[in-house]
Amino acid sequence: MRQTFDIRGGPQLGRKNLPKLRMCLGEMGLDYFYIPHEDEYQNEYLPDANERLSWATGFTGSAGAAIIGQSMAIVFVDGRYTLQAADQLDPDLFETAGLPDPGPFGWLSAQDLSGKSIGYDPRLMSPNDLDVLKKSSNAAGATLVRVDKNPVDLAWVDRPAEPLSPVIPYPIEFAGVS
Repeated sequence: MRQTFDIRGGPQLGRKNLPKLRMCLGEMGLDYFYIPHEDEYQNEYLPDANERLSWATGFTGSAGAAIIGQSMAIVFVDGRYTLQAADQLDPDLFETAGLPDPGPFGWLSAQDLSGKSIGYDPRLMSPNDLDVLKKSSNAAGATLVRVDKNPVDLAWVDRPAEPLSPVIPYPIEFAGVS
């Protein structure tokens, strides 16, 4: 995959896809869902098939996260993407907050979500992030729910295919050791 500088995304994606995601969350019995930008391989630059944050919100930056609820949605972006987030997120649908401060985990810790459930996809979480998500959910009084099927993937009916290309061995003269 190569990085391009074509800006995709935008408010129309959030307007179109947020209701689909919320419907799926309701069907799964979830009050909230955590969407990191990372994919199963912890990549920063993702193939189109793994741009879950962009699909759900319209935000296409390479660093971010979101917490989506039935009546609220907040997207966390770092300083590099403040202007881009303002252009790409519908302010009637999404709040924005800083990444890392407060970040999704800091924001979550400060909420009162007693009796609420927060879903997460364990394939998209590093062990450290999962530990912090658990602590933040506990601090908020929420129940953390591991999902086997990501609700974004379930709601995303026209999802692009996963990239498929041959594996090419890296030559030893560049690797230095076998």
